[in-house]
Amino acid sequence: MKKNGKKYRKIKKEQELKRALFSKNKISICQEVDDINISMLAIAHIVEENPILQEKEAVKEEYLSRLTRLVKSGKWNTRKFESSELSAYRKIILDSEKVRNTHEIEYYRYFILFDLFHILGYEIKNSDIEKIEFVKKEYCALFHNMQSDKKIVDDIFTAFMTQSTRRLKELMKKDSLKEEKGYITLIRENMSFKKKSPSAIMVTATMSAGKSTFINALVGRYICLSQNMACTSKIHSIVNKAFEDGYAYEYDHDLVLTAGKEELLKDNEQNTSDKIVVGTKITGELSNERIIINDSPGVNYSENQEHKIITEKLIKRKNYNLLIYIMNATQLGTNDEEVHLEYVKKTIGRTPVLFVVNKIDTFNTEEENVIETVKRQTEYLKKKGFKNPMVCPVSAKAAYLSKQFTKSELSRVEKRELYSLVDKFQEMNLPKYYSETFKNIKIPDSQSEEEQLLKTSGMAYVEKIIKNLL
Repeated sequence: MKKNGKKYRKIKKEQELKRALFSKNKISICQEVDDINISMLAIAHIVEENPILQEKEAVKEEYLSRLTRLVKSGKWNTRKFESSELSAYRKIILDSEKVRNTHEIEYYRYFILFDLFHILGYEIKNSDIEKIEFVKKEYCALFHNMQSDKKIVDDIFTAFMTQSTRRLKELMKKDSLKEEKGYITLIRENMSFKKKSPSAIMVTATMSAGKSTFINALVGRYICLSQNMACTSKIHSIVNKAFEDGYAYEYDHDLVLTAGKEELLKDNEQNTSDKIVVGTKITGELSNERIIINDSPGVNYSENQEHKIITEKLIKRKNYNLLIYIMNATQLGTNDEEVHLEYVKKTIGRTPVLFVVNKIDTFNTEEENVIETVKRQTEYLKKKGFKNPMVCPVSAKAAYLSKQFTKSELSRVEKRELYSLVDKFQEMNLPKYYSETFKNIKIPDSQSEEEQLLKTSGMAYVEKIIKNLL
């Protein structure tokens, strides 16, 4: 075979694409943001499974008082997180009005101990031995007859000091902890998830490419970014949580672990940093991945050039394993696009780049050929210096509607829009493009029209490609 032959070049291209798709990027991701470690935001709430929620108010207040005393007695180094967790516990526990239990406080002696370690973010270390002994003493003073349970208490402390999920599993076999078994299960999930090395995704685009919609579709919920991204110069980071707990977290100068719309939609004026961090549970193919999604301001926002500076600084910092570049299918090849692509090309180095051609739901399938448009864009990217670019056509809008439908969170108008898109994407036949371009990515058909739309809109392929690149 001649080295410059057509067949040889084709084989080399396929090999390079395969390596790009399935090689692991070894960048170590920095998780320090101001005065917190955002790995803490990967921990989901466990308190919803605590029977204290169904207790009478007096017992609840006593529980919170003793828990606060224990947390503060150790004088740990995670003050902001501790304080926010205690506030969340108070809100969640006291807001619950289902009174079904009539236990005395002694019943909760082990629940309160597990809550202590959860509030500390499972950050107990062997070097904290003096603090630990003092906290043990405080704990034993709070409950009667703890000397007879000293072995169990020691075993619990050892499990957290050694960060051992195996020891926690052994605790679940103890008869004296049978009521806490479900609680321990959630803690093991949290600890295992937090221990995973995180991968970070950087998402960039010019204005109006549908970046926020894409992220909302990827996450599987409206994460409240699109309304304020045009007027803020902040980098929004989304941290995946260990499991669904029904709550959103937000770090925006203040750390709120029961964030509602008010916190999520309104920027805190006291936040002088360039970061806002949100913790939530990501759905879909990436749900079990320890990932951080970084959403940057649009680089061509004419009213504020600071957006461009912040985004370029973030790209240059390279604190991510994958760059996702969102393009507007209706506005390809603009001057702003040219400028930003040139910056990405000269800065990115060997970090993988995934090009997502969004808004293909706007195409008139009778007059426009999506696949031909994508092929032209691929050639354009090659001319810009990107070797074998990975280009993914997608409708983030269709994908988002599909995921919301499965959670029964669509209005009547949105449902009508969803079903019109189902038919439209069947005609586009994007799976044919993906099966030819990304040969190792296989997505089975679904009997559910909504789930099938995730495939035909391209999002199911994009999620799987992202997973393989991380």
